[in-house]
Amino acid sequence: MNRRADWAEPGIGTRLQHQFFYWLMRLGGMTRGYHMANIVSAWYVLVSPSIRKRCSFYLQRRFPNRRGRLARFLDTYHLVRAYATTLVDIKVRAMFGPDKLCVSCPDHNLLMELAGRPGGFVLIHAHVGCWQVGMSTLRTFQKHVAVVMIPDRHTETMLDDSMTIIDPRTGLDSAMQMSQTILAGDILAMMGDRTIGSEKSVVPARFLGGEVHFPVTPYRVAAATGAPVVVMTAPRTGRRSYELRVAKVIEVPRGLGRAASNYAPCAQQFADCIEQFVTEHPWQFHNFFNLWTSVESLPGK
Repeated sequence: MNRRADWAEPGIGTRLQHQFFYWLMRLGGMTRGYHMANIVSAWYVLVSPSIRKRCSFYLQRRFPNRRGRLARFLDTYHLVRAYATTLVDIKVRAMFGPDKLCVSCPDHNLLMELAGRPGGFVLIHAHVGCWQVGMSTLRTFQKHVAVVMIPDRHTETMLDDSMTIIDPRTGLDSAMQMSQTILAGDILAMMGDRTIGSEKSVVPARFLGGEVHFPVTPYRVAAATGAPVVVMTAPRTGRRSYELRVAKVIEVPRGLGRAASNYAPCAQQFADCIEQFVTEHPWQFHNFFNLWTSVESLPGK
């Protein structure tokens, strides 16, 4: 199944541009990376109408009363710079060691309790904060982690070598792997705000005053296996510092069946978590796709 490019794109900037940026970091060190992030962000916002458009989907919803050109330009710059800074943090960790980032976990006891249960659980992230930081901390748990994602060399480098990847495009095979991961008592990690498919695999939810469509796969797996769904976020709280938070534990009733509409309450709980996140951290929303598009425009239709 083919995906539209604007949905498949991991973020802002091409892979070649990212690699050149990281090469400059190797030459100039961490500080050079953060300085360059500010410069490159301003350049993108100034010269790229497509970047401004892709940022506008969210900014118009998050700040509906800001209509002046200067205000919108500054908002776009803040959003792009926050994204660029997150990318630098990820590379700082990879190049200079995990100790260069400070990651605290106020919900540590809850996570340890979840990880200590004999059964597995479904872990869902969103394109907010830095989900890669959240994934990197899972190695401390005595559970294997399987990540549902389309294999991509750029993204795979952000994962721990001990994690396995489940390609969602393999249909029934991927569904069996997801269930087997949970039944083996392990962790199944996936994005809660991206999907491949049609109205059969998504359900509407309210987010920032409009209707969006979120995938139901995490909740279907949970309903079939009896596993809880853990919504995790990792906001940037300071200079190279993050917090790993459990935003919510969604208990999905067993036996809800295949109908997407049965999982609407679960998707809405997830949407509420993400809306609360962007209320507290408005510049840490890194999904540059128009979430508020109609279901007929979703990839795979």
